[in-house]
Amino acid sequence: MKFKQVLVAMVLIASSSSFAQAGKDVNDVKYRRSSLHTILIESDNFPKKDQVIGAYYNAPFPDKYDNHRIGEKSFDPKKYGLTDNTSDEKMIPIINKYFSDSKIANKLVAKWFNRKANGTFDISLVSERGLINASFTDIKTAEASSEGKALLQSAGLELIGNTFVVVSKMKFIENEPVARATREAAILAANKLTIPLIRNKAIDVADKAYDRAKEGYSVWTTSYLYKLKWDDATSNTFYQDYWIDSSTTGNLAEKKSKFDKSDLFQLELIGSENSTSLVTFSLNGKRTENQIINLAVTRNIDNVYAKLQKKYDVFKTKVPLFTGNPITAKIGIKEGLEAGDKFEVLEANMDPKTGIIEYKRKGTIKVSKNRIWDNRYTGGLPLLDDDGNEINSALEATTFEGGGKYFPGMLIRQIN
Repeated sequence: MKFKQVLVAMVLIASSSSFAQAGKDVNDVKYRRSSLHTILIESDNFPKKDQVIGAYYNAPFPDKYDNHRIGEKSFDPKKYGLTDNTSDEKMIPIINKYFSDSKIANKLVAKWFNRKANGTFDISLVSERGLINASFTDIKTAEASSEGKALLQSAGLELIGNTFVVVSKMKFIENEPVARATREAAILAANKLTIPLIRNKAIDVADKAYDRAKEGYSVWTTSYLYKLKWDDATSNTFYQDYWIDSSTTGNLAEKKSKFDKSDLFQLELIGSENSTSLVTFSLNGKRTENQIINLAVTRNIDNVYAKLQKKYDVFKTKVPLFTGNPITAKIGIKEGLEAGDKFEVLEANMDPKTGIIEYKRKGTIKVSKNRIWDNRYTGGLPLLDDDGNEINSALEATTFEGGGKYFPGMLIRQIN
């Protein structure tokens, strides 16, 4: 199918709901979001491994992204050159080889275009996630127009071009052996002191530190962020050389195989981040061991995503305002918010001629002190602090400070 005909099909088929207006329920707000696929690097044995892996797979999907999982949940790095001395930095060539051998980028593109078993594509998912207004298609003819091409380019660059893969490597470590080794080293040093009073005080400090640190577990995670390459050259080649639909003639099996074997599609490394979560309160209390593991793994995942979002602008998400007066949004500690963090307020506008959505900056706001929502994962249990005490908070959203007239449904994006 020719590129021009693909444009026609996309313009004629596309439909979706419109953007929120003032006073509309924020739960009805729809906006273009980045898409995400996640992969776990399989690790050698470590404490509670099966429970950790299960907690990772069962953790809630990051709710600020569209789920673009393609079925590849994990891979064994030893098949791609992992050794006992492989550092975090040297994991990158291993991940890249896995991507290449498994054609992960091809599979991500195939999902975007709802590829069938026979190799045919359609644009139903692009239309759904692109929020292309149905009224736009009503004024178009059967001939692809400049507006139609602009619409496709807008949807492609903002949607397909904002497809990410996060590859994570996890370790789960019992705190007690680490705490014990630290205490033993501290006591060894204390025993060299010649003044009994000072020596006994140092040993007492070491014992108390051990008692605080020995309980529970630590989760260590390194996550690598990749972005699907989707530029004009890639998209034009795809539409012209690999597109198949119900009207395509010729040897479909050959064309299907051409896409499967293609090296056109690539994933580019954006960067990496590390996160460590400590869960140190006693197991003999308000949570079971399994609950602590689920909590630690899920919070660790949230932490590393928050760090990636803050560090890399391209991975930052837009979030709708929950209320306009006061200014609130349903994000909080889980997203790494701190008092004074700044956000820009965006209003979505659709060009009536092209159907293209543009975001216009309407002002800036900042997170209010002592008004940050604690939305960390609890597994349905009461929220506890690190000492096991229940946290009681009436907050259901984070409050922001800033001038300007804002309303529910306007989008905010962090700028620092």
